[in-house]
Amino acid sequence: MVKRVMNDQFRIRIAGKDQWYPFSIPGSAMTTFVEQGVIPDPFDGMNEYEVKEFLRNDFEIEGILKVTPEEYQNQNMELVFHGVDTLADIYINDKKLGHVENMHRSYVFPCKEWIKEGENKLSVKFFSALEFIESRKPAKGREITMANTGTLLGEQYLRKAHCMFGWDWGPQLPDCGIYGNIEFCAYGEAKLGETLIRQAWTKEQVTLLLSTEISGGTDTKAEICYRVLDPAGACLYHGTKTEISIEKPELWWPNGYGKQPLYSVEAMLNIPGEEPQKKTYTIGLRRLTVSQEEDQWGKEFAFMVNGVKIFARGADYIPDDCFYPKITHEVLKRDVEAAVYANFNSLRVWGGGYYPSDDFYELCDKYGIILWQDFMYACNVYDLDDAFIENIVEEAKDNLIRFRNHPCLGLICGNNEMEVAWLEWKDMKDHAPSLKKDYLLQFEYYLANAVAEYAPDVFYWPSSPSSGGSFDDPGDENRGDSHYWDVWHGQKPYTEYRKHFFRFCSEFGFQSLPSIKTIEAFTKEEDRNLFSRVMESHQKNPAANGKILYYLSETFRYPKNLENLVFLSQVIQGYAIKSGVEHWRRNRGRCMGSIYWQFNDNWPVASWSSMDYYGRYKALHYMAREFYAPVAGSIEREGTVCRFWISNETTEPCQIKGRITLKTLDFEVLDQIQVSETIDSLSAACIFTKDYQSLIEGRDDSVFVMMEYQYGEEQQGREEWEVFVPVKYLKLEDPELQLTVNAENQLELTAKSFAPYCMLEDKKADRILNKNVFAVTAASPVTLELCKTENALEPDAMDAQQWKIYDVYHTYEQ
Repeated sequence: MVKRVMNDQFRIRIAGKDQWYPFSIPGSAMTTFVEQGVIPDPFDGMNEYEVKEFLRNDFEIEGILKVTPEEYQNQNMELVFHGVDTLADIYINDKKLGHVENMHRSYVFPCKEWIKEGENKLSVKFFSALEFIESRKPAKGREITMANTGTLLGEQYLRKAHCMFGWDWGPQLPDCGIYGNIEFCAYGEAKLGETLIRQAWTKEQVTLLLSTEISGGTDTKAEICYRVLDPAGACLYHGTKTEISIEKPELWWPNGYGKQPLYSVEAMLNIPGEEPQKKTYTIGLRRLTVSQEEDQWGKEFAFMVNGVKIFARGADYIPDDCFYPKITHEVLKRDVEAAVYANFNSLRVWGGGYYPSDDFYELCDKYGIILWQDFMYACNVYDLDDAFIENIVEEAKDNLIRFRNHPCLGLICGNNEMEVAWLEWKDMKDHAPSLKKDYLLQFEYYLANAVAEYAPDVFYWPSSPSSGGSFDDPGDENRGDSHYWDVWHGQKPYTEYRKHFFRFCSEFGFQSLPSIKTIEAFTKEEDRNLFSRVMESHQKNPAANGKILYYLSETFRYPKNLENLVFLSQVIQGYAIKSGVEHWRRNRGRCMGSIYWQFNDNWPVASWSSMDYYGRYKALHYMAREFYAPVAGSIEREGTVCRFWISNETTEPCQIKGRITLKTLDFEVLDQIQVSETIDSLSAACIFTKDYQSLIEGRDDSVFVMMEYQYGEEQQGREEWEVFVPVKYLKLEDPELQLTVNAENQLELTAKSFAPYCMLEDKKADRILNKNVFAVTAASPVTLELCKTENALEPDAMDAQQWKIYDVYHTYEQ
């Protein structure tokens, strides 16, 4: 069998024009014409609007397929497109192979009849997605008027990443191109298809149940042979059996609960007289589902792995770029390493974007990140006809087959926010009842059946949020998953989180500005004002900048410049999410998941992300490393009463030792108690409660309380702190921060007085510290070092002058 990727000798032009430009695969119109200088960078300033209009053009791509005499002797030939975005006609030697209009599918075109030895011309003609959605005429009585904030009306008619048409964090840049590989396949009578690998468990062993598809001929002499390798590469089985038992399997666990050993399963098709065909799958041996056991509060919603119910900790993932060919292995590796850095064990692949490449799933397998995988539908109304139904079922089939065997796959969800929208959103009220019926057919019949057929062992959930489907009160906090936006959109205080005990919160969020270095990348000096046209253009959520200022005013004094506004916006974002997460972790058992909105950005923008477009960690991402830690402390304050909690999300009891201290802002100890407690595995416990009213009377603006604690063999202790008034009312003195480098090449930060929310940023490179966004709570230094992630720069000799220090005292005029 011949199977090779085509990635050279391609060119592109605007349809009808004479000028051709070199084109790379993967590639897109926007990527190429920006690189060639035909259009400006859409991320710079307000160029997005010019580039959007450029995308009204149709485009043509041409390439050469060279077929050798040996290859031409094969009985069958196919061209396989793994990512055509989106509306296109495909030709070989001017013979039309077919029309495509779904970027989420792979397309296979038999082409032996029109292929010749030597050079063959492959052509792809792309049609403008903008022109398509604007010209689409719905059937009478089935008009759709729903358009999410920032999106273009009509994008639901096209199976293209919805956020390419804009969202309340992204621009309207519906690019086109080939963002996946094109493969040329030549083979004899039959072709090896995909293998479904199921796992049947008993107490001491797992049996792999294998079934493999063969396309093409039905020669009875064809034989499927399997080989199973253990994580060390040793062969456990080689033969033709389809049921293979593995004794004492090494279990795959999510990040923080154990290791991620990976086995290999090879499927080989042997046909006499032909070269064997082989496909290799990497699998993890585990039992993973969602428990919905009934309990005293209603019905739980919890990932259960190998019999252990875990508390899901993570965020919602969106596409990393508006230039989809730029979402490379390196970018995805950066993402997954960032998730591990912040102690995630989960990511939710949000339904308004795209299905990530195989690299993404493989990385999540390797690092132990459970995926909540949405189908690609979000905040929309869909009009089902026969062609659309066939299209979405094939889309589901393609992707389910592609990722169904990955151990990281935790559940598949039908859509984002559409069930609740039909019941609660005013923009849905005037749509035809037949469209509401179509919703049920789409997500609770066609797609549910596709999961049952092609990924039968994966838990299916019809929508997010949902209580189980059929419009049965999807907002019920005592069943299923919830999205909560009263903090932020409703401008309620952070303390509002404590009134809600969701079973699984799969969306909640809070905005901030990106790094000042990121802002400098898309602005000129005169644009660097929160309310400039450029800054407002890089803020797609209406009134959001005002919300940032509102929440900032509740906690901090007015910042003296944009750089300090950026810093404080990130701090309040981190504190807001921390408030919700800590509350839900304290109520572990009742709540079993915290997935904040959102993980990343698709361009440089003010948004809800914890990591901006360039991969720069915001304060939230650094803070998540602490509040998502397997063992994490928190302080629950009501008035002058403080409760000190430890959440233990490990599978072993942990011995906590520490002290709880009340101090003045110049570090004088007013009250202190030693604590020592054993916290049960997979639980949360309050280890101490105290009312500080008598100790702080008359000086509540001059004190803070802190909990220091250590567990296990940790050398460096952890701490949590709290104040009794908003930070803006604290009588802070200049902490006279000093940053030095010690003999171990570590940074040491000292202060003469209490310094809340200190954050360090390398002025030159983007380097990640093992700890950031912290308080200096004592005269002794806080020690920091560079993180040694695989993508991090080498830890060269530290230079204290290279680091910018942010702290609250210096954000406002004195």
